[in-house]
Amino acid sequence: MEKVGGITLVLVLFIIGIVRVQSRRKKRREEKFQAIKKMRDSSLKEALSNHLEEHADISSATPYRPYKVEYSTGEKQNSKEKRPLLQVIERNKLAEKKYIFRSNDSIILGVQFGAVTILHSFENAEACCEIFFRDGSYCICSTGKKAVYVQRGHKTAIVDPMGVKLKTKDVVQIHDTTFQIFYVKG
Repeated sequence: MEKVGGITLVLVLFIIGIVRVQSRRKKRREEKFQAIKKMRDSSLKEALSNHLEEHADISSATPYRPYKVEYSTGEKQNSKEKRPLLQVIERNKLAEKKYIFRSNDSIILGVQFGAVTILHSFENAEACCEIFFRDGSYCICSTGKKAVYVQRGHKTAIVDPMGVKLKTKDVVQIHDTTFQIFYVKG
């Protein structure tokens, strides 16, 4: 009987030892995870604070550091006309994205990886239409591969390869994604 009690006592002490070792390991892993998380958060705060000085050497900055971007509407151009910027608001079921384009940019809307979006690269993509600046206004023309509609107020028009002039607040629709157009004037 004493033998059984001794074996039981040894087993209980052995199990308690294993539990303590496992809890120490778990605590160390949690501390390590929290330390890494804190380092990431502080790095993100540092990157977002953007402590670039006025006269700092920008070439020595890391390539992924945020920087200030200024947009102009063309009021300092040599030509007599002022060309407006184009703001495009892309809306789909999951997100809303805003883009700003200059008048010399050509904007391609299409399907990439199963989603309708503004195409930045043509790898694995199918262009649906193009928005461009011509004769003082922005125009849109279709490639004919997908149905593209322009909605102005309560009226809707089908975009063909000949093109349609766009006005501010027009909505371009491809499948269930819409692109609202705004002229940004200076």
